[in-house]
Amino acid sequence: MKLLIVEGNNEEARAQRDAVGLKPYHLIFKEMVHFLWPDVQTEIVFPADGSKDLPTAIQLTKYDGILWTGSALSVMDDIPSVTDQLNFAETIFESGTPLYGSCWGLQVAATVAGGEVARGKKGLEFGLAKDITLTTAGSKSSFFSKRKSGYTALCIHYDEVVKTPKNAVVLAYNAHSKIQALVFDYKKSSFFGVQYHPEFKASHMVLITSLLSKNLIKSGRFASESEAKEFAIRLSEEKDLPQEIINYQLHTQEVKAWLEYISANRN
Repeated sequence: MKLLIVEGNNEEARAQRDAVGLKPYHLIFKEMVHFLWPDVQTEIVFPADGSKDLPTAIQLTKYDGILWTGSALSVMDDIPSVTDQLNFAETIFESGTPLYGSCWGLQVAATVAGGEVARGKKGLEFGLAKDITLTTAGSKSSFFSKRKSGYTALCIHYDEVVKTPKNAVVLAYNAHSKIQALVFDYKKSSFFGVQYHPEFKASHMVLITSLLSKNLIKSGRFASESEAKEFAIRLSEEKDLPQEIINYQLHTQEVKAWLEYISANRN
């Protein structure tokens, strides 16, 4: 299987993460797909760094699937790092290659397909997205065949999809966000994505907490620096965490199901 991974962060955001020892998101994705599918071949593109030399729709057909990472950006910002990614998403949908997206990847895909993304009415969802509930369609979806409704996942997002593309089907939701998982077809391609981050491990969230601690306190997610540190310690020690967070195979299971789907439907 040959996959393309789309890095959602620009060079500046990647440098900020590197400063605290956090791997760039495309490498986290690469490690995940090699864990789930050991003999996979992966390539990376960086549309947030500019549109030059990005694959054409015809060139994208050589991939069995494309995965789009998270990002610190917002699709509502009219800046090149965003618009270049939206344009590249259009190219992907023209190619007919199946697309998966986590968080930012979901928001980009939904936006270009005619949906709408806005700041969530309930503010930031950070750390643990709790009690994610499968819809009737979600409980029947092969992507969630091994999920038990009411699961927890690692997450970080201010923005969320507030209007779905025309033919989209919501597969999961929770009290914070009405759309935690979504599928739809647009142009020639199919899309599956989630608002949380299956690719993350608890150790990744520890580093993100450190990187964003001041903003997290300012947003009200944590009352103080000590509270943020306590949360990071809880994650690092895997204390009082559900099995679907501790067990990486469980945390990534919907991505594994998507890989199985595209493998079964390869030409």
